[in-house]
Amino acid sequence: MSIDRFFKWFLPHENRFFTYLESIANNAAAAALVFSTFREATSREDFKKIAKILRMKEAETDAFAHTLYEELDKTFVTPIDREDLHALTHALDDILDTMDSAAEQIYLFKLPSLTEPMREMVRIETEAVLEVVKCVKELHDLGKADQIRVHIIHVNSLENEGDKIYRKALEALFDNMIDPIELIRQKEILDALEDAIDSCEHVVNLIRSVVVKNG
Repeated sequence: MSIDRFFKWFLPHENRFFTYLESIANNAAAAALVFSTFREATSREDFKKIAKILRMKEAETDAFAHTLYEELDKTFVTPIDREDLHALTHALDDILDTMDSAAEQIYLFKLPSLTEPMREMVRIETEAVLEVVKCVKELHDLGKADQIRVHIIHVNSLENEGDKIYRKALEALFDNMIDPIELIRQKEILDALEDAIDSCEHVVNLIRSVVVKNG
């Protein structure tokens, strides 16, 4: 056990940071459920409504993250390394940012409806976010490392599935698409959806590191 961890064992843990992280995660879960409705959306007006709600959720998450950063700056003892808290907060915020960005692109590119690969990537993103939330809620008890790893593995598996769908969709686009404008439009949206899925894997990779360091 390092000297730093030895002293943290005896000092009172500032567990409110886990509450802040859970608030961000809960907001991400709510946003993901809204994001999932892209699968059934059939009009640009539907896309606009979804994008508007996600923009609001993204702003709420920014506020939660700002509060955590402020508390972090004035707190001496933290339950896990402050660098890890900062990185986790930023990565969770990034999940909202990437969903918001994907939603904006879906709306702004005026796609009449999502393609089947896009719908599948929306499904994967929703599942991945909900697994991330489960991971975050277990962080307050790092003795549950095995349960946390189950969620991490699930997110890694979802990311691999999303990557396969993304590559297959791109291959089909370049094989069959004649209109270059349509090709660019669909590729940009696929890229944005892949970024959203990747952001979930980034969070669980950080959580894996926290579990190893504090196990």
